[in-house]
Amino acid sequence: MKLFLKRIGHWLILLLLTDLTFIFLTWLLRPDAMKSICLFILLFTAIIIGIGYFLQCRTQKRKINAVNCFLNDPNEAAKQALIAALDDSWAHVIETVYTRLKKQNADLNEKQLNLQNYQEYIEAWTHEIKTPMSLITLVLENHKDEMSPYVYSRMEHSRQQISQDVEKILYYARLQTAHADYNFTRFRLDECAEEVIKEFASLIEEKQVHLVTKWNPVTVVSDRKILAFMISQLLSNAVKYAAKKEGRVFMSTWQDNDHHKIHLCVRDNGAGVPPEDAPFIFEKGFTGNHPERQKATGMGLYLVKKYAEALSIEVSLESEFPTDSGFGIELIFPYVL
Repeated sequence: MKLFLKRIGHWLILLLLTDLTFIFLTWLLRPDAMKSICLFILLFTAIIIGIGYFLQCRTQKRKINAVNCFLNDPNEAAKQALIAALDDSWAHVIETVYTRLKKQNADLNEKQLNLQNYQEYIEAWTHEIKTPMSLITLVLENHKDEMSPYVYSRMEHSRQQISQDVEKILYYARLQTAHADYNFTRFRLDECAEEVIKEFASLIEEKQVHLVTKWNPVTVVSDRKILAFMISQLLSNAVKYAAKKEGRVFMSTWQDNDHHKIHLCVRDNGAGVPPEDAPFIFEKGFTGNHPERQKATGMGLYLVKKYAEALSIEVSLESEFPTDSGFGIELIFPYVL
C-alpha cells in the first residue's frame, strides 16, 4: 500500500484538489445539494483509488511472476517475458543477468555431471576391489587350519583394514551427491550394533581387547546400512586405541525418558584425546599429534559426523567417564513412539 501511494502520490494530490474544487463550487452555486454531491464525490474518489490499487497490484504481481520464472529457469522465453513485464529500459540489464545466469547454470551442470561420473567411477572401482577381497576372505576361511595363528591373524587384519578403507572411500563418494537415497526403516539399535560387533570379532581377538556391552532394547528409525557403517567406524577406533594392556571397549544403548532421546555410546580405555584436539576430531583429515594416530586417515569420524547430520542424529563426546582415561562418542537419536 505504501508503494502504491508513493507511485500515485502526485495523481492523488491532483484528484483531491479537483474534489475540493467541485465541493467549493457546489457550496457557491448549490448549497442545498452540498451533502449529496459531497457523498458522490467521495464515493467516486474511493472507486478511482480502488481501481488504481487493483491495477497496480495486478501489474506488480505480473512483474514478480516474471522475475521468479526468469530466475528459476533463465531461458529465452522467460527473458522476453520479463522485458515485456518491465519496459525496454531494463533490456540491457536483463540481458546481462541472463548471460551470467546461463553461464553459471552451465558451470553447475558440468560440475554435477563430473560429480556423478566421479561417484560412478568410485563405485565401479570399489566393486572391482570387493571381488578379489571376497576371494581372499574365502581362501582365509578354507585354509585357516593350514596357517599359524599369527599369519592368519595378520592376514585377516590386513583384509579387514583394506575392506574398511574401501568402505570409507565409497561412503565418502556417496556423501558428495546432492541427493543421496536414504532407506529409513524401524529397527532395534542394539541388534544393529551386535551385527557390527560380529564383523570385528577377529580384530577384537587380535588386539586382545575385552568388549563389554550393556544393551537396552531400544528402537530407532534410520538408515540401517549407513548406521551400521557409522557404528563400525566408532568401534574400529575404539578397538585400535584401547589400552595396550588390559584394553577394554564399552558399548551401550539406553533410553533417556527425561529428554526423549535414545543413546548409543562407544568408549575405550585408551589414552583419550587431548582437550586441545577435541574441537577438531570431526574435521576431515584430522589425526591429532598422538603417535598412535599418525597412520590414521582422519576420515572415519568425519564421515560419522556428516552422515549423522544427514540422518538427523546428534553426535557428541561422552561427558562422563568411569575412569580418568579413555575416549567415548555418543550417537543420540530422537525418541520413537
